[in-house]
Parts: sequence; structure tokens; C-alpha cells
Amino acid sequence: MSSDDAPSPPHHKPSTSSFAEVFKTLGVRRSKSQSPVSQYENGGEYLSPASEGRRSSRVVFGFESMHRGSVVSNSSDTASAPEYETLLKALAQRNSLAYAIDEAEHAARALPWFNAEQSVSLWEAGSYLLHHESSPDARRSGSKLMEALAMRQDLPLPTRRTLFEAISSPMEPDLIAARVQALISLSDHGRKLEFTDSSVLPIVTTCLGPLFEVLSSARSKARKSKLTRSNGLSIEETSFSDIFQFAVDLIALQRKPPSDDEIDSLLEQVFLICRKTSVAGDIKNSLALFDAVILYADVPDRVFSPLLEVLCSIHASVKSLSGPTSRAVRNLAKSRRQTEMVNILHSFLLESSGDQGRNLNVIRGTIYAFADLVRAHSQHGMPQLSFDQLVDSLQIVLSKDDGRIEADVLELGLNIMEGEYIHVALGDNWSRFIDILLKCSHRVTADEPDGTLNQPRSGTPDDTSNILAYVNRIASVLEGVWDQMNNQQKLDTGRYFMEVSRHIDPSQADIVINLLRTEGLCSPENPNWVRNCQRLISCFVRSIGKPSDIRILALDTLKDAFPTYESLALFQEQGLLEAMLRGFSDEDDLLFLESLVSFIVEISMTTGNEDTFKMLVDTISAPMTRDLKAEEFSESESPLNSPTRRRSSTSVLELSLANVCAVGLVKIFLRSLNSSANKTTVVFETILGIAQSPERPSDARLTVLKLLFRLRCDSSGSITVISASEYDFLSNVLGDRVDVGVNGHGSLEDGPGDFVSGIDNMQSSSFKDTPYGILSKSIGRASSLYARSSKLTPPVWTYASPQVLPEQPPDTSSPFVYAYATPQLSHLSGQDYTQKLALKANMWLEAIISLLQRETNWDIYSYVLTHLGPQLRNKDFFNSAIPQVKLLRSVLCEQIKNETFREPPGWTGVKKTDVAVCIFDCLSMLIGFHDHFAKSEEDELVRAFMLGIIGSWSGTSRGCIHALFVCCYEIPLSVTKSLTQILDKMSKVITMSNIAVHILEFLALLARLPDVYVNLREEEIRTVFGICIRVLQTSREQRHKVAEAATIRSTPNSARLSGGIREMASSHAEAADTTFQDGISRYIYALTHHVMVFWFLSLKIQDRPKHVNWITSRLIFMDEYGKETVEEQTQVFIDLMQRATFSDLGETIPFETFPPSPADGPASKKSWIVGTSIVTVETAGVSGLTQITKRQASGTTYAMYQQRTAPVLPHQVPPTPDAHLHLDSMRTAIFPSHVLLQLTTTAFPTPTVMQPIPLPDDDMTRRAISTFDRNDIVDGHKVGVIYVDHGQTTEAEILANTSGSADYEYFLSGLGTKVQLQGAQFNTQGLHPSTDGQYTYAWRDRVTEIVYHVPTMMPTDFDNDPNCINKKRHIGNDFVNVVFNRSNLPFAFDTIPSQFNFVNIVISPVSRIAVEKDGTPKGETVDFDKLSYEVKLMSKPGFPEISPAATTKVISGKNLAAFVRTLALNASVFSHVWNSHGGEHISSWRNRLREIKRLRERVLGQQSQASEPAEATYPGYRRNTKANIHSEELPSRLAAVNIDPASDWNAAAETNILQNLDFSKWSR
Repeated sequence: MSSDDAPSPPHHKPSTSSFAEVFKTLGVRRSKSQSPVSQYENGGEYLSPASEGRRSSRVVFGFESMHRGSVVSNSSDTASAPEYETLLKALAQRNSLAYAIDEAEHAARALPWFNAEQSVSLWEAGSYLLHHESSPDARRSGSKLMEALAMRQDLPLPTRRTLFEAISSPMEPDLIAARVQALISLSDHGRKLEFTDSSVLPIVTTCLGPLFEVLSSARSKARKSKLTRSNGLSIEETSFSDIFQFAVDLIALQRKPPSDDEIDSLLEQVFLICRKTSVAGDIKNSLALFDAVILYADVPDRVFSPLLEVLCSIHASVKSLSGPTSRAVRNLAKSRRQTEMVNILHSFLLESSGDQGRNLNVIRGTIYAFADLVRAHSQHGMPQLSFDQLVDSLQIVLSKDDGRIEADVLELGLNIMEGEYIHVALGDNWSRFIDILLKCSHRVTADEPDGTLNQPRSGTPDDTSNILAYVNRIASVLEGVWDQMNNQQKLDTGRYFMEVSRHIDPSQADIVINLLRTEGLCSPENPNWVRNCQRLISCFVRSIGKPSDIRILALDTLKDAFPTYESLALFQEQGLLEAMLRGFSDEDDLLFLESLVSFIVEISMTTGNEDTFKMLVDTISAPMTRDLKAEEFSESESPLNSPTRRRSSTSVLELSLANVCAVGLVKIFLRSLNSSANKTTVVFETILGIAQSPERPSDARLTVLKLLFRLRCDSSGSITVISASEYDFLSNVLGDRVDVGVNGHGSLEDGPGDFVSGIDNMQSSSFKDTPYGILSKSIGRASSLYARSSKLTPPVWTYASPQVLPEQPPDTSSPFVYAYATPQLSHLSGQDYTQKLALKANMWLEAIISLLQRETNWDIYSYVLTHLGPQLRNKDFFNSAIPQVKLLRSVLCEQIKNETFREPPGWTGVKKTDVAVCIFDCLSMLIGFHDHFAKSEEDELVRAFMLGIIGSWSGTSRGCIHALFVCCYEIPLSVTKSLTQILDKMSKVITMSNIAVHILEFLALLARLPDVYVNLREEEIRTVFGICIRVLQTSREQRHKVAEAATIRSTPNSARLSGGIREMASSHAEAADTTFQDGISRYIYALTHHVMVFWFLSLKIQDRPKHVNWITSRLIFMDEYGKETVEEQTQVFIDLMQRATFSDLGETIPFETFPPSPADGPASKKSWIVGTSIVTVETAGVSGLTQITKRQASGTTYAMYQQRTAPVLPHQVPPTPDAHLHLDSMRTAIFPSHVLLQLTTTAFPTPTVMQPIPLPDDDMTRRAISTFDRNDIVDGHKVGVIYVDHGQTTEAEILANTSGSADYEYFLSGLGTKVQLQGAQFNTQGLHPSTDGQYTYAWRDRVTEIVYHVPTMMPTDFDNDPNCINKKRHIGNDFVNVVFNRSNLPFAFDTIPSQFNFVNIVISPVSRIAVEKDGTPKGETVDFDKLSYEVKLMSKPGFPEISPAATTKVISGKNLAAFVRTLALNASVFSHVWNSHGGEHISSWRNRLREIKRLRERVLGQQSQASEPAEATYPGYRRNTKANIHSEELPSRLAAVNIDPASDWNAAAETNILQNLDFSKWSR
């Protein structure tokens, strides 16, 4: 509905000003009354025309007549009126014209004060002025008098008739306006026409033309003189408007309708005015007249067609009057001649094609008229338009190449679909209708992508703008009625949407694309599929301006249309694939690019054409234009490596387009891996190029690097891709000072060879030195500056999600792609896509070397550094790249030696030390390739690690020591060559608490490898003891400081009185840290003495005495009171030195029974405490055979003693008087005390403190000695050895294994010796032959014993113990378990949950085990020494990882068992220390020493309680009495007994402990 058609508000006041405000060119409206038509204009259009006119007449005109009547005065007003006679005389004086004119004007103004008769007299007196020929003023004054008289409503009828005759008589043109006004007033706007019997309408008709000419002349003069209406145009304008309104009133109000001739003449005159005027007000008045004729009269035949033509012309030319024009058209359409009207309108259109066709405005107006009829279709009385006839007419009119007509037709089409007429249209075929819409829309679709389909056409910008607006609205309306269309109409509408695709909304594009999909219009089965696909590609797929979801939907439609290889071949043959990929590098829609790349990935996997595949790969691997521009802009905006550039060019939130393509390449690789060797190798070489290209965006390079660094091969050489997280320790090292945005925890390889632990176990990292494993928070000077100025930024790749690759890689190894050439690949040839090929790993390693040497992008460089090491573990992957491996070793060693590796940017917060950490990790992995290195290259590798112990980097010592740990097994000769320098460097950093434990473990290992330290000289060996002694000194100092700090904290004056949350949290943190440090400290203390023991025993027996004094002198220290002191652990070590300095005989055993023979006579036994030992002497009374048992802290020695008794000479008398009474076999000739005295005393005085202390022969003593003997003379450890077979993940199936693989059995045999449990002479650590099998493996040296709990050697009872609880009973209580994992799956720490499992040492083959379909391994080698394994120590949460295998190490099968045994032993020792829960772990030797001391204290205490001293020191013998040889008295000491062992120690040492402890001086 137009603005003029809208219902008006209630008429509280006339709305005559509304048109003046809206249409600036309208004439001045009459303000006296409203006509029926004007009332209708402001009212609703849904009332019937007749009723509207009648209602308006009653309401409006009745009110106005009352108002006009009020201006007539009554008789009471005559008193103040001018004198009647004076005026009458003045008017009658025709001689004085000027005076008469003045008086006439005065009379006109005063006429209301006179009565009717007087007014008529005055008029009759001055009427001559009206016809004065020479004086316009006279005529004007006469006309005023006439108007004043006509306004009186009280004139008698004769007078009115007379006045009408005067008005009707011909007048000069300048009186036309007054004549009109007088007639209007006389008839009261046509209401009172009793003064005439003829029609007044002809008078109006005769006035219209002249009045228009007068008005036109006045307007012309006004335009020339630039006058406004207030300067003289208001009277003519008002009169002209009033005469039209009067005509309307006459037609609407008179009882007798005007004749056809009257209407004909009137309309002809109005037509003439419409053609001449240029004022919208005139047209508006004309339209009101037309409307009145249509409503209240009948349009004559002769003017019916001209009326339509004029209406159409007005419709097109005067847009501001479209509302009134539409109303007139609709009213005409409701008339009895509606059918004729419709036909005439059609004829206007049909006649438009010829050269003599109708005026353009008429044609356009006709289209508007049809639009009016369409909009009013649902109104009562409107004609029923034929849709097909209308379409026919529109097709004719469109032969004119005019943009205005096309816009009008589009508007008509819009009206057809917006109103009720749509129901008519939906019933017909839309094909021609859509063709019309398309033809009208070509001006805005001519520049569509497919230029061959749309030819450019002429048109003004306004036309194009209008057409575009209508196109958009039509598309929206079509969308609204889509559900009401039949299938064919939808297809036709789809054509329209396709043609105007550039201008439709996403929802409309969605409709047409879904139409193409559901109808299969792009499927090869459709005859027009090529055309449809071309349009779909050009209009949507390649239309860069379209929204992403629409383009993606179009692309998905193409995917659905070509699901098979054959259909894709057709797609390509028709050039559609090429069209779709045209301009690929210019694409800038990220979301759409992802879908397009996904489509390319699917096509690449389907196509069998090699050229096509290469074309697809080349397309998505080409540089993207927007990325290149962004990089250029970034480089121009910010300097290299600045924080600003860093954040702008590698923002985590802004992905590059090239990265989307890189993701596609990775997907192609992953999907081709198990289907086509050729495709895989092509993509591999392509992504290698991207990885090396510095011009590519960082995220794209990182994407391909994530794939490349996850390539592995299995034991058969077949390529596989691991699924792994980025979150590993070295990642955190590179970002440990910043907020790393990793989404998830994990390790670099979530499998047996985990590179490092997650962030929760950062303290366990191997290469990063921190105090007791906690990372230091210090930042270098440069990093501090950046930290103060801006937030530090971690590498971009640390923000990766847990799933790094774009899709899950295949679970199985590739059957076609291998890491190296094998005999089975050599005979293959041809172009078969399933042939087997070797991947060029050498090219990949060359690329890595290039990146390490020349890469400037920190994100790339850091990623290579942190991921190279884990890939190098998979040795088989680089079998074909040995020259490159050697080159890599050379490059890394050279960079370490010369410090030429890259300096991290300041904005990262990473120090150069961290980079060195990563390089050393890579070098540690290269140890596994030592078989391919020359001796000099191995030496250089060891020297590189040696440089990392102490040098320019403070954080590499730990990792380098662990690497040397491995070197001792793998390349021992190179370690031997540099061992002196290694020990020297270690001695310089041993005071660093975070390094000491690793150095000590290294020295403990070294002591067991005599082939490695074979070349050490005496002073170099002392370096080892010096290192240990320095550790002990440092440990004592730290303990002293801790004790002092604890004393200070416990002081009441220093206690915090204001607790609070912060203090409480701080105290908890300090307590946790103290517990952690205390555990490490205690382990270091115990390990230091173990190292000294190992190294002392490793010395040659002839060299040991040389070191006794040097070592002993440095183990004595001054306590806080200034006294020389020896710690308990040192006493144990000295005890060992006394036992081992001059003997290497090993352990001793006692007689099974003593005496061994009855002939030796009865035995007697006596025990004494001698110093810190228990000496037991058993003597056979006849033969004198003696067994001496010396129980010491470090062991028990069994020895024999027997005097060689000379034969009795014939002349020798018996030794005693009664000797002849006893047989020799019954005579007791010797006592244990004799043997002791012979060995310990002389006539030289023996100090009391040094005298042996006899032990009473009672039950308490026997129990104490029996308990002491049950203490092991070595430290015993139990270690579980678990076998995990292929695919096993649960506890039950793992423990149910009864056997293992061949390499597992070989490994077991290297761990120890297979021993029988039945009758075992050692501590079986809880194993019983009745329930735990007949055999197990065990290992023992002079200090330590390990018994292995091996579930595969234990009986398995599936019936009674399906969950293998009996096996779990042992495994679950072992602090340390060794897991031999051949499952090809990661081993989780809690797979076998237990409270006491602290450490799992997980062993896995470096290459995934290749298996057949039934799970059996593919042909494995029988030379187990040449296999390589990953060893990773996994700890319970919260348990420190200080082992060399805290980060994964690669060990050969030859050295695997020895390496793992050392790890297990160290872990077990530490577990015992850690499990003491704040207490002190007491070794077996220290426990033995303490028991000896406790027994000594108890015995001396008993002696001190003796109340009566004996009379003499020696037993008395009386002459001629029988000796009591079976009861001996214990001598009593005259001095007071001191029961404190420490006091006895000090008394024995006097003032110089060293002189009294250095037994080497007097024992040689």
C-alpha cells in the first residue's frame, strides 16, 4: 500500500497541509471545506465509493454550511453598519469611476452588515463595474461586490437567479477567478442549485481552460520574477483548485448525473490541462476529478481509453501522486467496464513493440496500473487478471531495451508474489514468468563470473540501482513462498536464484543449493548436469563474496553428486575440477578453504591418475596470496624477532590459509599410507619442501613438521605414524618461564618411550638441572628486561590441542611404504599403486640438518630441537640415512663445541642453556648409532657431553652425566679415554646439590665397570674418593644449617604471632619442600658411602693399603665442640676396609658341625666383644681345633685355629699330677680363652677400654647372637620383572603370562643367575618353592643382592586364582618393577596398581613390533645383542625421578640387562630411603654395627651392677686339690665401668683418632 493509501488519523482538524508538506510543488489548497473525494483520500480505501461520498457529504458539508451561515448578521448589527444611502449614491455615480471603484470595494466589505434587500440594491447599483471594458480595476471591484453578494445565503430565489445569470454571462478572462468563487459561494459548493434548471457543469468546463491559461501566465511571470505565492499567486491558485473541487462537488452531489457530453467536454478540458501543466497540484486536482467521474458518473466511451492513457501517463510521470493515481485506477477497475479496462491496458502493452508504439510513460504507467490491480486483487469488485495473459503482455513490452521498463516489470513481479494474487500465479506455469524476471535482471547480472551467459546491457545507474533493489526483494519473496510452489516452479525459481546468485541472501542460496542436491541436478544422470555444475561452481563455489557456509554447502553438493571414481572422472573430463580449483591461491575464506581442501583430499584418494594426483597436490601446496601479503606487511611493520612482530605474525588465534592446505597434505599422507606407496612418497616430498621453506607461514610449516616428526617404522621397516601429544618436558623447558597454553597433559610419545613426563613431573626432567629436581625460576638479564616490558611468549606449537594431527593416524603399519630398502622391495617395479616403496628418510634428515643450521624462525627451530630426539630413538627409521646421521652428529657436536647454536629471542624468556639442553638430548639419542661411528666420532661425542658437565651452560650438567651413564655401556673405550677429564669436571660441580646425586650414581656405575676405569692412576682414583668426601662434607654442613634453622624457628621469640592463610600456605610449602630435600639428602648420604665401598673393593688388593690413610684422614671431622668425630656410616666403611684391605678371598662359611670329628674331643665355646666386633671361639678340647667366628658390621669371618702340639718325649713327665688318671680322648687340654689370649694379649699392659668384654653364657646372649646372625651381610633388594605381551593392557592378562619372548628370556638371563629356591642359602625375599615356583633369578656382589620376582616363572592357576593374586602379592609389594613391554601400546603406571610400587622401569623395543594378522611377531632377529630398546623410568606421582632414565634412553640389547639392573638397584635404594617417611633408612651393615653396640652396652651395664667385686683377678688354685676346669670366673674390673660406646671410642682413640684408626701402618 502506498503512502496515500494508508488510513489517516481521525479528522480532528483538516488535513489540507499534508500534501504541501510531502509534495513541494502542489498548489495552495482551499481551506474552507473538504470535498467527498478529499475525505476519501484521507480515509480507508475499503469503503465502497458511493457510501464514502454520501457519508462525507452528510458529515463534512453539513458542518461547513452551519459555519458559513454564521457570517450573516442579524438586524441588531445594522446600527453600526455604514450608511446605506451613502454607498448606494456613490455606486450610482458613473461619472466618477475611481470613486465608484473605491465605494464598490467598501460596499463589498460592508455587505454583511446590510440586509438582503439592501445588499441587492447595492449590487444592482454597482453591477455595471463588472462589465467595464477599459478598467480592470473597475471589473475587479465589481467582481468583489459580486462575490460578496453570492456569499449571502439569505438572498431570495429571484435574486439568486439574477445573480447566477450575471455569473453565467461571458466575462473578461481576468474575472474568471472571481466568477468561479461567486458561483461556488452562490451554490454553497454545489449543494444549492435551485436558482437554475440547467447544469452548472458546462460553466465550470468553460472556466477551466481560461482560468488555467491565466494561471499559467501568472506562474510564468512568477518564475521569471522569482515571486512566491504570497506575492500574488494565491488567488489564482486557490481559484483553480477550487474550481476542480467545485466540479467534484457538482458531480458527487447533484441528483441528476451529468450527461456524457458534459463529462466528455469536462474530461477533454482536464486532459488538455494534464498534458500542459507541470505542477503536481494540477495533476492532483485532475485525479480528484477523475475519481469523482468514475465513482459518481460514468466515463463516456469516447474518453474511456484516453482517460486510461492519461492515468497511466500520470502514474509513470508523477511518482508523488502514485497513491491517488492508484486509487483512481482501482476505482475504475471496480466499475462496470473493468473488463474493457483490462483489455485496453493489455493493448497498451501489446502495442508497445512497434516503432509507432505508445509513449514510454503510458507503457510504464500501464505496468503500474497492472501492479495496482494485482495489489488490490483480493478487494471486492476487482477484475480477475489472467496470469498467462499478463505474462504474454510483459514479454511483448520487454522488447524495448529500457532499464526503466525492466525495473517496472520487476516491481510488478514483486507485487504479484507479495499479495493475494500469488495464489493465482501459483496455479500456472512459471517458466515464462521466471524468464521475464531474468530478462529484467540482466543489467545487474551481466558481470556475473560466467560472462559468456550474460551480455552487458545499457542502463543508467539509477535503473541498475532500482533493478538491484527489486532483485533482492523478489528473491526474498520467492523464498517466502517456496513451500507453496510445485516442483516445476521450484526448478524455475532455482534458475532465477542461480542467475542472480551474486545478489541473493544466504538463506536463498541455501534453498537453491539444496534444490540442486535433492533433485540431483548436478548428477551425471541429469542431462544438464554440466551446465548446472558450472553454474554452481561459478555462482557459489568460486564466488569469493559469498558467505562461507553457502560456499561450503555448494561444495558439499558437488561431493554428493560425484561419489564414485567413475563420476569423478566425468567431473574432471568436463573441466569442472579445473574450474573449481581456478584461482585457488587467491582464496581468502578460511572456513571455505578447509572444506575445499577436504574435497581435494577425498578426490586425491579416489583418483587413480598419477597426473591428476600430482596436480591436486601441487594446487594445495602452492603459496597462498593472502599469506604472502600478510608476511610482507608483517615484515614491513615490525623488525625481525621483535615482540610485536612475534605476536602479529604468529598469533595463536590467526591461522594462515597455507596451514589449512598443509592440514590437507597431512591428511592425504595419512590416508595414502596404507593404500598407495606412490601417493605417499609424492606427498612426503611435497611436505618436506614446505617444512624447509622460510617463505611459508609458521603454522603451515609446523603442521607438516608435526607429521614428519611422528613418522616411525616398525621392526620390519614398515612406516607408521604415532599419535602423540606435544606436552613433554622439553616443551616446558623452552617455555618454563612463561604461561604455556597447552590444552592438555601428556607426553611427547604416549607410549613406552615417553620422551619426558608432563608438567606435573617437571622436577624429574633429565637435562634441566634444578635443585633437587625443581626447576629454577631465575631468568637471564635479557629475559628479565623483556619480562618487565611485556609478557613472555612461549612457542606457538605449545598451544596445540591434545590431538596434534588433523586426524587419527592408521593403527597399523603401512603395508606399502618402508623406511629403508629391503630385499622384498628390490624386485618391485612398474606403476602399480600398491607397490612397495622406501621413504626417503635421508632427505628428511638433511632437511633437519638444514633447519638446525639456518632456520631463523624461533617457533620452527624450537620445534625441531624438542622433537628430534624422540624420533632418533627409532633407529630403524634412519637405516637408510646413516651418512646423514653421521653428519647430524658432527653438526651438533660442532655447535656445542663452538657454541654456534641459535640464541633464543628475548621475548621467549628462554635462555641459551635451554637450547643446549635440547641439543644434548639429541646427542644422547645418537649414542644408539655408535655402531656406524668411527672411534674418533665416538670420542667426539663423549667430549661433547663432557663439555656440558661444566661450561658456559649451567643447566646441562645433569643430562650430560646421564648421557655419559649410557656411554659407559655403549662406547666404553671413548669414556675410558676421557675419564680423567670427566672426573675432574665432576669434582668441580659436586658441591651443587642438584648435581651430586647424578654424579654419585655415575660413579657407582663406573665402579662396576673395570674395563672403563682400567687406565686410572692412583691419584686419579683418589679423585673419586675426594668427590665422595666432598659430598659428605657438604652434606654435614647442610645438616648443620638445617638444624640451626630449625632451632631458630622453634624459638618462641621468633614465632609468628599473626598466622593467616599466606603464612599457613607458606609453612605447608616449606614443609613439603623440606621433606623432599631431606629425602634426597639422605639418599645422597647413603649413596656416597656405597660409592666409596664399591670403589674400594674395585681396587687391586695390593693398592688398597695405599689409600687407607688418605681416606681415613678425610673421614674424620671436627664436631661443633671441636672434637674429632667419625660418623656411624664411616665406622662401617672403616670396618669394611679392615676386612678387605688385605684379603680378596670372599665370604667364609663355618663348619656344618663342630667339632667335625668325635676324635677332636668335647667342644667349648666362649664369646667376647672386641671393639665393635663379636668374637666367638669354639675349641675342641682334645685336638685343640678351634673355629673362630668374628662378627663385624660389614660381614662375618669364619676361621680355623689349631696349635701344632709336639709329640711327648719319652722322658717328659705328665703335665699334671692326675694326668695318668684320664685317657687322652677324655682329657680337656685347651679352652677358648687360651686361643683369645694368644691372639690379643701379651705381658704388655692392655688398656682397660681395649680389653675384650666376655659375654655371659646365657640365653640372652645366645638370642642376641642368633638375631645378629640373621642380619644379611649384604643389602638385599627385591625387584619385580613383568612381561607384557602383544596388545595386553590389563593386570590380569599381564600377570597370567607363563612365558615371554625370546629377547625377554635373553634379558632375564642377563639380569642375574637362575637359582633354585628349594634349599636356597640366601634371602629369597619372600619367595617359597611350594607356591612361587622352583626357580627365580638373582644377582649378588660383595655389597648388594637382588632377588627378582618374575611372574612368568611363578605357577599360574587359572581355576583357583584367575586374577593371579599370588603373583600380585609379590609384584604389588615391590618398590621397583621392571616392565618388559612388547604390547606395542603405552604402559600406564597404574596398570598394576599398588601402594608400594614407586618405580616402573619400562623397556620397549625402539621400533614397533611388526606382527602378523594373528598377532605373532614377524620374523625377528635372533641376535638379541644387536637389538635396541627404549628404557624409561616411570615414577609414582610425587616420587622424585632422579634416574638417568627419567628421560628415555636407548640401549642395545647387549647392555640392556646390566643397564636396567643398575637403574633398578639405584631406584630400590632410593625407594627404601624415601619410604622411611622422614626417618633414617638403616642399611644391613649399619644395623649390624648398632646391634653390636647395643650388646656391648647391655653387658657393660650388667657388670656395673655387680655389687661384690672378686678377690683376685685370676682364679685361685689350691695345692693337692682337683682343678675346677669347667667353671671359670669372670674377672672384675677395679675401675668403674663406662657403658657409653662413644666414650669408649674416645678413650681408645686418646687424642689422635687417625693414628689409632690407621691400621695400614702397623698391619702391613
